[in-house]
Amino acid sequence: MPASEKPVIHFARFGLLAASLVVGFFATTIMWPAIVRNQASVADMIAISLLFVLTSWTALWFGVSVIGFALVLWNPKREPLKRRIHKPNPFTHTAILLPVYNEDTTLVFAGLQAMRESLGKTGQADHFDFFLLSDSTNPDIWLAEEKRWRQLCRASDGLSKVYYRHRRVNTGRKAGNIADFCKRWGAAYDFMIPLDADSLVEGELLLEMVRQMEANPQLGILQTPPLPLGSSSLLSRSQQFISRLCGPILSRGFAWLTGADGNYWGHNAIIRTAAFTRYCGLSELPGQQPLGGEILSHDFVEAALMRRAGYEVRLATDLVGSYEQSPTTLPEYAQRDQRWCQGNMQHTRLIVSRFIAPMNRFHFFTGMLAYVSSPLWMLFLFVSPLAFWGMRTRHGFDDPSVWSGIALFAGIMTLLLLPRLFGLIVALGNAEARRGFGGTFRLMSSTAFELVLSVLLAPIMMAFHTLFVFTTLQGKRVEWNSQHRTEEGLSWGDAWRVHRGQTFAGIALAALAYLLSPTMLLWLAPIVTGLVFSIPLSIFISSSAWGDRFRRLGLLQIPEETDVPDIISRFQYHLRHSQTPSRDPRVFEQFLLDPQWIGDHIVSLQATQGVARANLHTLQRVRWNMARQRCSELSPADKLALLSDPNALHHFHFRAWSTLRDGKAESHMRN
Repeated sequence: MPASEKPVIHFARFGLLAASLVVGFFATTIMWPAIVRNQASVADMIAISLLFVLTSWTALWFGVSVIGFALVLWNPKREPLKRRIHKPNPFTHTAILLPVYNEDTTLVFAGLQAMRESLGKTGQADHFDFFLLSDSTNPDIWLAEEKRWRQLCRASDGLSKVYYRHRRVNTGRKAGNIADFCKRWGAAYDFMIPLDADSLVEGELLLEMVRQMEANPQLGILQTPPLPLGSSSLLSRSQQFISRLCGPILSRGFAWLTGADGNYWGHNAIIRTAAFTRYCGLSELPGQQPLGGEILSHDFVEAALMRRAGYEVRLATDLVGSYEQSPTTLPEYAQRDQRWCQGNMQHTRLIVSRFIAPMNRFHFFTGMLAYVSSPLWMLFLFVSPLAFWGMRTRHGFDDPSVWSGIALFAGIMTLLLLPRLFGLIVALGNAEARRGFGGTFRLMSSTAFELVLSVLLAPIMMAFHTLFVFTTLQGKRVEWNSQHRTEEGLSWGDAWRVHRGQTFAGIALAALAYLLSPTMLLWLAPIVTGLVFSIPLSIFISSSAWGDRFRRLGLLQIPEETDVPDIISRFQYHLRHSQTPSRDPRVFEQFLLDPQWIGDHIVSLQATQGVARANLHTLQRVRWNMARQRCSELSPADKLALLSDPNALHHFHFRAWSTLRDGKAESHMRN
């Protein structure tokens, strides 16, 4: 950060925090006489305290959106940056990392090939290597990954090289996967770009990221803001629409406020490899889980360690061409949040760590509060009827002070809605963007629909987050069985299992509010409506049929759908023309009959120290099944044990050829 920027940024940070606290204090000052005249009850004090915290929190992020809105209005042409193809230093090499864990191989390799081809168009593909870093524990997926990788390597296309590594023990999860890469191969690369399995990044953007790292030796991490790509479900289309509409404003304000003290989101970012390897190693937190043990949300911590080492961490809002896929059903969306919840709760331990920059402490705090605010809101909603009951009995609802409190609450809700209005104003003011969103009428209709949908989904997600926080503090996890999806997206049975508790809670809250006052029920209507109708609502928004209807009507449309970026077109092409199914039940049998495949597999095992001897009982079970030509009936554990034992593989490879009929073996070889 230039020295001239520092006083301005520091003043803005302090001013925003102070203004947020003032808004919270103002809200409680107005609300206090509406609740209390002579003596405050316990419910009154709890409601007032929660109101202060939650109002300040809401005002803080509203302030970020105001700053972003002002910056966009001041310099609207800054989004997006028109890039020219950059030719890196001849000695610069960058590794693009794709950590995978039991992912759909069709999706993974379609995205991988799309990025390779996009880089190939720039003419600078030789500066990049791809690493497919597998932690997959499903043996059939492991073999499917190897099969597709071998097919990719046999193609002489002149594009970036692709390396594959499978870890037998996935210590440290994704953070451990990246650390293993740094230990083995990191020294050969100046920069690395970690992705998620569903990430897509344009080739020109990859080159621009490298250019900025080369131009600023103090830049440790450069994070791009990825745009979620919606599939056919209504939920994913809604997510892509609101991210495209409001994301640039929020990210612009956040980037300006954080400056060189930005954050890292774990993917679609470029990292200085040597600095990351030296300074960003993670140790376990003392104590037991959930707040101890392995650090789960590693990205925030790695950004703090990089900043502590003196390197800059920045959010590049002017770099477009970075994408990720969004969940298609509401339970999947909630499960993703559940994975993040425990990691963000762990950050309470790190807020007070030594030598951490103040902004990184702020990142830790906001990440934690993003989940803790849900039980606080839930507590406020259940306590507020008691407080309002006291208001009615002491003052009556004709008292002006009571209605001023209700008006204040409506004002707070307005703070949540104005960022959407800011995004709408910016889009309407840009003719190209307006056309990309489907025109003025469709843009405004989509914004209104997404607003209604968000209001209905907010209490459902609040209930989910509350459950996640409490189960995390108890050291437990909420486990949902695999969802039995229909062609419409989500079955009624799965929706009932996931949302029945929320439905009963909504009915109970509605009954309590009605008993206290019909006015109270009207005030809580947006909350109880979402909870009571959570089951049909979840089925509706998870529906691909409804998503297709909205797409045909031009609703929830984004500019990237009318003018499809090249990399998305390539990804969709490879997805449509994939020759290999993502899950092949015969893949293990095909593997045992293929000597070249087995040879390559064993070389990979030995190169990455993945060899492990199978025990005698496992070998006996495998021998018994193969004697009866029942390879498909082997358990996943037996397959994994066999795949890690070169001697056993050689033995059973010869047995497979001697046991199976020649015709059957030849047909497997052809497949």
